[in-house]
Amino acid sequence: MALQDDEFLARLLQTFSEEATDHIQTIVSGILVLEQNPEKNQSEEIEPVYRACHSLKGAARAVGLREIETLCQNLETLFSVVRKKELILQNEDFDLIHQVIGVLEQMLGGNRSVSSVTLIKQIKEKVAASGGPVVQFRSVPVSQEPEVLEKPPSLPSEKDIAKPIEESDSVSFQGITKVPASSIRISEERLKNLYSTADDLLSYRLSSGSRLSDLKMLSQRLQAWRWSLNRIEGDIALIRRMDLQNPESVNRVLAFIDNTRDMISGCETELSAGIRTMNQDQNEMDTVITGLIESIREVVLIPVSSLTDTYPRMIRDIAKEQNKEINFSVSGDEVEIDRRVLDIIRDPLLHLIRNAIDHGIESPEKRTAQGKNLKGKLSVQIEHHRANQIRIRISDDGQGIDPEKISASAVSKGFLSKDELSELDDKEKTRLIFKSGLSTAQIVTEMSGRGLGLAIVQEKINQVGGSVHVTSNVQQGTVFTLKIPVSLATFRGVMVYTENRPFFIPLKQIIRVLNPESSDLSTIEGRMFISYEEEMIPVGFLGSILGISNGTSDDNEGHSLVIVKCFNGKIGVFVQRIAGAEEIVIRSLGPQLKEVRFISGVAILNSTMVVPVLHMEDVANAMQGQMQSDYQARETTLSLPGKRKILVAEDSITSRMLIKNILEGSGYDVETAVDGLDAFTKLKASSFDLVVSDVDMPRMNGFILTEKIRGEKNLSDLPIILVTSLDSREDREHGIQVGANAYIIKSTFDQGNLLEVIKRLIVTGR
Repeated sequence: MALQDDEFLARLLQTFSEEATDHIQTIVSGILVLEQNPEKNQSEEIEPVYRACHSLKGAARAVGLREIETLCQNLETLFSVVRKKELILQNEDFDLIHQVIGVLEQMLGGNRSVSSVTLIKQIKEKVAASGGPVVQFRSVPVSQEPEVLEKPPSLPSEKDIAKPIEESDSVSFQGITKVPASSIRISEERLKNLYSTADDLLSYRLSSGSRLSDLKMLSQRLQAWRWSLNRIEGDIALIRRMDLQNPESVNRVLAFIDNTRDMISGCETELSAGIRTMNQDQNEMDTVITGLIESIREVVLIPVSSLTDTYPRMIRDIAKEQNKEINFSVSGDEVEIDRRVLDIIRDPLLHLIRNAIDHGIESPEKRTAQGKNLKGKLSVQIEHHRANQIRIRISDDGQGIDPEKISASAVSKGFLSKDELSELDDKEKTRLIFKSGLSTAQIVTEMSGRGLGLAIVQEKINQVGGSVHVTSNVQQGTVFTLKIPVSLATFRGVMVYTENRPFFIPLKQIIRVLNPESSDLSTIEGRMFISYEEEMIPVGFLGSILGISNGTSDDNEGHSLVIVKCFNGKIGVFVQRIAGAEEIVIRSLGPQLKEVRFISGVAILNSTMVVPVLHMEDVANAMQGQMQSDYQARETTLSLPGKRKILVAEDSITSRMLIKNILEGSGYDVETAVDGLDAFTKLKASSFDLVVSDVDMPRMNGFILTEKIRGEKNLSDLPIILVTSLDSREDREHGIQVGANAYIIKSTFDQGNLLEVIKRLIVTGR
């Protein structure tokens, strides 16, 4: 019995711990409301706080935790004098209450070294100063460990374990919202197991549907077989008339056909009946499993308030440390979300909140100097966005994000060059904050300065299939917008093959699938691009990016180009073939393989086939690191049949002679033109294999020359390379839009790059 009593007491203490957490949260929330709203009537607003403290005291007494009981008794007395309007809480009183709450939390966490004697003394002094009654309660010596009764008085039965310990009858509890009587507590581990089982059922449902499709296909094949037999009867009749000397052979063939037809008909009948039954079973199973999964989803859905309830106190403490004043508000936190999703986004939300306090909201002195309200505003808004998606906005009215500071930090730390920086607009500069290691903080503190936080935010949000965006105005504030799925359940993906291996790409990230011609692709500084909806999108070969290319499928891979939307923009990946879209259940790789690059999970098809699900953000990041296009890397060295003739249009004598010497040294026949008009005239008179042109030239610039060449029927396919000092993004895009096949910047001119591009364009006939 002693062992059973010990186990029972352990479970009782666990129940108390869960109940105590709820009571402390009620106390914290109520105190923060009073602290942030001094105009409220404290004697009325303190009521739920007082009741929660009283309940916590009673529960602690029931399990023999005397030190917690003593501390709650004194805190309750303090709240009591506030109820009676004998005391109005001031800033120092709120600080004392928060200290008491912190000590209570440490005691509940098992910290036996913490002492409450000093706090109890301060509470008693506050009560005495107000004229209220001083609590006379047996105190616990500092050196004495909290006493736990071996057999607590009025020990509840095991049937009452799941129910909260009832409050004392001497206290009125009108107006308090209680947990419904039908509510129970269930361990998180059991919920995870239940949800895992539901995922398995969903896999079986999808697999069953696949099996049913196979049977239907078999039925169609049997029908085709019977139709073939019917068509051959006429031929058999003709053979019978022609072979009258041996009618028995023909009759045996006819008998075999008749017998085969009967067997096929019998199989079709049985198969059709089986398919009808399976269809019915499939529909019923689909209804039951879908209902079960939805019910389980509702079980694991918890309100976002379970997370945001802890924010006010945290924000108060951080703001106090930094001598800042902040008004914090939350709306929509009753929205429910999958516990697993909430666990993953917990740290990102926490970081964005801390970031707003540390980097965003200014000190009171700065805010006053800028004409702002002394107290900064920080808000979290949660709302349903779509059927299975919520939107979370974290906004502040602080100093905002300065794109120039961000970009200067990015250049100084080597994230991008000054040339690359010149191509970015303010929105793109602001998005640099998500780069790992980038920070504008002058010093590294425990809160910021390492440049890792926002990169982790993006990574975690992407992990659940969400997205994060930022908008900011200097001296006005910043808004982070997160779009998060409500639950992690079924997932639609497009199966693609590369190097004869299957992969899934998330369907929601796919914008379009193209089958481009080689003429649709352009090369800019050695990297391959395609123009899609007036935007230049980098492209690459999926097998090469994943590092699984063996060099044997160059001819097969590249017919289908999948345009994908990633966090940093759009990319295109060439795949061997596309197998189609499917609804799948994505499975985690587990903690041991969570750092595997390119793979976010796996899907199990037909109970046997394991297909990786691609993490397209990793694919995009890998593409950005490639300095040369995969298209060039795959080309083999091809000898050119005879000399190819190239026209060079360049108004600068020096540049014209330099390019001419480079090309002639590589075996090309070169003719030069002093401007675009001269070049167009020579194109009309002679035949050329390729044109290399400057852009900024008198009489006719390179853009107009390119347009005119493309407008001529006999010249429209002539490859054109623009070599220019105009390096802005607008100039590059304009060059590609008018029809240039490649755009090379003079400031980064590389002889080998030019020759490689020329070779590819001439060999492919572009």
